[in-house]
Amino acid sequence: MSNPKIQEHLKIAKRLHFQGQIEEAIREYETVLHFDPANIEAIAGLRSLDAESSLALSQNSQENSSPNNQLATNFYINQAKSANSSPLKTGIFRLIILALAGGAIYGIYITTVYIMNYDNIVASQNVEVSFEKPRINAGSGLVNVEVINLNPAPIRDLNISYRIADGGSNVLKESTIKLSGPVPPGDRRTFVNIDLGTINGTASKLSPKLEALTYGPKPRLKDKYAERFIQAAAKNDKEALTDYEDLVQDTDEFAPAYVGLGRSLAAWNKFDQAINEYRNAIKIDPTNANAHYYLAIALHFKKDYAAAKKEMAIAAKLAPEDPEIISSQKHYLPAAD
Repeated sequence: MSNPKIQEHLKIAKRLHFQGQIEEAIREYETVLHFDPANIEAIAGLRSLDAESSLALSQNSQENSSPNNQLATNFYINQAKSANSSPLKTGIFRLIILALAGGAIYGIYITTVYIMNYDNIVASQNVEVSFEKPRINAGSGLVNVEVINLNPAPIRDLNISYRIADGGSNVLKESTIKLSGPVPPGDRRTFVNIDLGTINGTASKLSPKLEALTYGPKPRLKDKYAERFIQAAAKNDKEALTDYEDLVQDTDEFAPAYVGLGRSLAAWNKFDQAINEYRNAIKIDPTNANAHYYLAIALHFKKDYAAAKKEMAIAAKLAPEDPEIISSQKHYLPAAD
């Protein structure tokens, strides 16, 4: 039986969303996830929001550490419907109507483009982006961009547009950033010190939007397996343990599920078991850079520095643009030298 408190918060969240009170709706959905981290309605509700988070950016200080020019944000960018929605209920059907109503040639062209990019469009609906620690440095805006990829395949070449406005909603800057580095399946990556360019005026609002990405290669998975993987990836590592255990029992051929299981075990400080799962992932797919990366971290924790350095070097060779691997090579393994 559903929890009445959860149902009440969902009801309030939906009403606020309908009324355009975005930030209030987000808080209600997040309250639901506090009680039930796997609540599908709350997860879908958050992904459907195009949230705009107000932030105060001081242009007087040039020091990144100053509390006046830092404000962490964590809002969800433009998300559409769930990735498992029937195409007849989503864009293709509407585009066919557009083709009939607005001109057959143009409509057919748009429909063709949509179908050709369907996997990328669907994948974008399972991606969360947040701008962390926006700040002003020497007149330029800097931000850390965290990308969470819930999909069962990697994403790369992210194109994120953004708008910066002052307190009166006057647009100070509109531009685009491109992040080429990969984000592995069911995982997150943080791209640090991304330059937003020169900002003239007093910035008070920042609105990002995920415009495009490249998805794949798309794995061949059993019916509903991808949906279950997405649901597991949406949880934190500790809570997802039984989900990943069920996933690896259903197939021994999908390396990202073993990587996820390893992360969950490591979150419970079961590093020996985590190491075994990372190695299982590598047996399935020796080119899985993420498995080598997490294996290196686990081995480093176990103070097997030589083996950790070897695995991190393999990860770096396989994914030279991965921001976490780049950072870990420079900072995470000093004891391995």
